[in-house]
Amino acid sequence: MSISVEKMIDRKEIMTGRVLHVTVDTVRINDSDITSTREAVWHHGASAILPLTDDGRIILVRQYRYAASQPMLEVPAGKIEMDGENPDICASRELEEEAGVTCDELISLGFVYTSPGFCDEKIYLYLARQLKQSKQHLDEDEFVNLERYTPKEMEQLILDGGIIDAKTIACFAKARPYLRGV
Repeated sequence: MSISVEKMIDRKEIMTGRVLHVTVDTVRINDSDITSTREAVWHHGASAILPLTDDGRIILVRQYRYAASQPMLEVPAGKIEMDGENPDICASRELEEEAGVTCDELISLGFVYTSPGFCDEKIYLYLARQLKQSKQHLDEDEFVNLERYTPKEMEQLILDGGIIDAKTIACFAKARPYLRGV
């Protein structure tokens, strides 16, 4: 059977929140009489940044993730504030907010979908170089610890399960051509 094309013919709004929007859609498959139901989460997207210091270390943040019920080691990242915000602007903002640095060079590494089976969230990936010390601007309810690792140490953390965050693993994989020592 060939790949199907699905067209939404009905939508039920379930929830609209600050971060996401949830619907239950009825879709028609391949312009046929076959219909199906799709639950979907709609998200404005996010930017994730791998900050590389001049001495070749990577700045990561460790923060508690409620949905996963545990602290996680991640690249700095954050949601695009409004539909249509430029992901580059989001990346620069989140780099300073979370890691307390700015950069002179922000390299786009493309993007990934987080869970395309039910969610349209797209995370734009970046490498930040030529960092300059600034100041963190954390939200009132945001608590993060900054940690620095060599690319080899980060690679080992990924292999050993010390880093289990998908956007961080994807960002590291896409940044590998720019990293020394891996």
